[in-house]
Amino acid sequence: MFLGKKRLNFLAAVGLMILFFFCLNVILEGSQELLTPRPISQVISKRAGSVSTSGTIQIPLITWGGDVATIYALDSGIFRSEGLDVSLFLENNFLKQAEGCLAGRTPYLRGTMGMINSAAEVFKKNGIDLVVICQITWSTGGDALVTRSHVKKPSNLKNKTIALQLYGPHMDYVANILQSARVPLNRVTFKWFRELTLPTYDPKGKIVDPVSAFLEDKSIDGVMCIIPDAMNLTSGGKVGTGAAGSVKGARIMLSTKTASRIIADVYAVRSDYFNRNKTKVQAFVRALMKGQEKLQALLSRRSENQSEYKKLMAHAADLLLGAPQATPDVEALLGDCQFVGYDGNVGFFTGRGTTRTLNTLTREIQSSFMQMGLMGKRVTLNQPGWDYNAMAKGLTITPKPEVPKQKFDVRKVQEKISVEPTTWAEEGTLFQIEVGFEPNQSTFPEARYANDFQKALEIAQTYGGSLIIIEGHSDPLGILKAREKRRPAVEIRQMEQQVKNLSLSRARAVRQSFLDYCKRKRFTIDETQFVAVGMGIANPKYNPPRTKEEWDANRRVVFRIKQVEAELTEFSPLKK
Repeated sequence: MFLGKKRLNFLAAVGLMILFFFCLNVILEGSQELLTPRPISQVISKRAGSVSTSGTIQIPLITWGGDVATIYALDSGIFRSEGLDVSLFLENNFLKQAEGCLAGRTPYLRGTMGMINSAAEVFKKNGIDLVVICQITWSTGGDALVTRSHVKKPSNLKNKTIALQLYGPHMDYVANILQSARVPLNRVTFKWFRELTLPTYDPKGKIVDPVSAFLEDKSIDGVMCIIPDAMNLTSGGKVGTGAAGSVKGARIMLSTKTASRIIADVYAVRSDYFNRNKTKVQAFVRALMKGQEKLQALLSRRSENQSEYKKLMAHAADLLLGAPQATPDVEALLGDCQFVGYDGNVGFFTGRGTTRTLNTLTREIQSSFMQMGLMGKRVTLNQPGWDYNAMAKGLTITPKPEVPKQKFDVRKVQEKISVEPTTWAEEGTLFQIEVGFEPNQSTFPEARYANDFQKALEIAQTYGGSLIIIEGHSDPLGILKAREKRRPAVEIRQMEQQVKNLSLSRARAVRQSFLDYCKRKRFTIDETQFVAVGMGIANPKYNPPRTKEEWDANRRVVFRIKQVEAELTEFSPLKK
C-alpha cells in the first residue's frame, strides 16, 4: 500500500517501525519473528494528552501517492490561504503515529480505513472518539495477494496460510477477499510480521517481513504485499521462475487494480479537537481537496510546467522517500492510487451513488477484526457532518458524466468465451453469485431478485476492475434423452442451439433487470463491465441430473466475477 513502487533503498523511514513493538508478544519460529495479533488498545498503554489549539499544526504523512497532493497543498500555499499554519512529517509506523496522536502531538491520524479502525479502540478507551473527516484515495494497483501455484482462486485459501504485516494496510484487504469467497476467517492461518516489506536495517538473521517469509517458507501459501514485491515474486507479474527473488509457480491472484474499492486512504481527527476547532478542521479538509485538484491539473499539463512539476516531485521524494532524486518512484506511487476528490468524498460519507461508504467499510472491517483478534469490541467512527455545498467553495466541481468510461470490449469478451466456453469459465474467476429460475421463465422481476441484484452490485463496486460475466445455463436432460433415443445428429445440434439461444436470452434478461435495478437505485455503472453470454449445456452443475433438485440447479444464471489484469502489464510509471 503506502510503500508503492519505489526503490527499496529509499525506505529509510521504515526503520522506525522497530520501535514500539517491544510490548508485543514475539514468537520465534525458526528464523521467522512472528507477532501475536492483539487489539492496539492492549499494545499502547499510555494515557491521552491534550492537543494544543495554537501554533503550528503537525500533519502526518505516509509514503503513498495520495500524500503528494498534501505536499502540493503546502508548497502552493493552499493551507496558508485557508488560514492554517501546518507542518508535515512522515510516519509510516502506525503504532507510533497513533501513540503520537493520542499523546496530543498532533490531532490528526493518517492511514487506511483498516488502520484507523484498528486504532479507534485505544482512543475510545481514553474517552476520545475518532472522526473520519476526508477520504484521499483508493488503492487501484499498489497492493496484491500473491499465491503459490496450488492456490488457483480465493476459495482455495481455506485451511491455508497467509503472511502479512500486523497493523498494516492489508489486514482488511485480506479479510474482504476471504469473506467474498465465503472462506471463514477462522479456517485460515495468518502469520503476522512487523514490517510491510524488506527492512532497511539489519534484522540480525531474523525474517521480519512477509515477503521474505514467503520466499523461504513453503508452508506459506499466500502473501499480502505491495506491487514491487509482487512483481519480483512472480518474475515480472507473470509466473515465478524460482530465480532472482521469485517463487517458482507464484502468481498474482488479485491486486487492487481489480479490487479497487477496498483499501481507502483517509484522515481522521480526535473528537475533542474536532469539537473545539470544527472550522479549522473543515479548512484543512477543503485544503486537501484543493490540493488534489491542483495536483491533477499540474499532472495534466506537466509538459508546459516542467519547472513546477520537477520541484514538487523532488520535494515529495525527499519527504516520502528520503531522497530528492527518487522522482520516478514518486511518479510510480501516483500510478498506484486514484484520488477521489470532492465527488468521491460526498459518496463516501453520504452513500450517493456508491455502496462503498464509511459506514459500510467500518462495519465490514470491525466484524473481521474482531474475528482476527485485532479488535476487542465494536467502536463507532464518527462522521464530520459536513455541509458539502459550503465545502465546495473554491473548488472546481466537474459534474460526473452520465455514462462512465467504458472499460471492456464486449465483443472480444464474447468471442473468447465462445472459443473456450469451459476452460475460460474457471480461469481468473474470483467469486460467483447464482440465480435460479423456473422452467420457461423469461423475466426476472426486482421484487423477487432484489437480494441477488444487491449482492452483485456490492461485489461489482468493491471489485471495480473486475469483469462480470452473466452466464445463462440450461439443463441438459432433454438433449441427453434425445441422444439416448438416437435422434438424428442434425436434430440434436438444433436442440443444442435452441437451448444456447434460450440461455443467452435469459442472461440478457437478467442483465437488463440488474441494470434497471442499479438505475432505480441511482448507481451510475459501466455497463460494459457486465457481459451476457449463453452457455447452453456447456457447463452443467449435474451431468446428468439424477434428482429434481439437480435438474432445478442446472437451470441458472451465474454472475461470474473475473480478474482480467492481463499479467499486470499496465503497472508502469506515469509518462513524462
